[in-house]
Amino acid sequence: MRLIRCLASLFAASVFGSGCRHVPSSEAGSGHSSFRFVDAPVGPPPATNAEVTQPTNHSQWREATLKEPFILPVYPAAALRAKAGRNLVGVHIVVDPAGRVSDIRMSMRVFSTPGPFAENFRDAVELAVRQWRFNPARAESYEIIHDGEATSMRMTGSEYVETEFDLAFTFQADGTVQTGND
Repeated sequence: MRLIRCLASLFAASVFGSGCRHVPSSEAGSGHSSFRFVDAPVGPPPATNAEVTQPTNHSQWREATLKEPFILPVYPAAALRAKAGRNLVGVHIVVDPAGRVSDIRMSMRVFSTPGPFAENFRDAVELAVRQWRFNPARAESYEIIHDGEATSMRMTGSEYVETEFDLAFTFQADGTVQTGND
């Protein structure tokens, strides 16, 4: 069971830990954006039951994954004309069981750049993210079967579930793409 949790954590870290990056075009003065997941998404906390030494059931969480192709936010034209420079927008999104973004709100984990164009940058993020589609998160149930010395697992159920992410979007007016919070 510990091995399965470890493998699931490694998978999530490899898929989400590095974030996604947008390769800028050479078009000067167009502005660009990029994003990253703030933390690797994690599923529901494991059930704790100190009395169970030989589990007969097991649950596994499969986090939602972003489908390609997806669009990135466009640097707002008014902010570009005003040479607003680098801006960071943090959002918290909810992905429903169908894989659609059902809610977007300000992130409590990412500081968004304040300023006269903050609403323009936030609107650009919301416009892009509302179009994103995900392979939905899934909760899977397994039964552990002990047959003498052999142990195997059999899936007993699977259900698509809602999940949440925090994302950091970085806008650069000079054509470069920032991938972190620097």
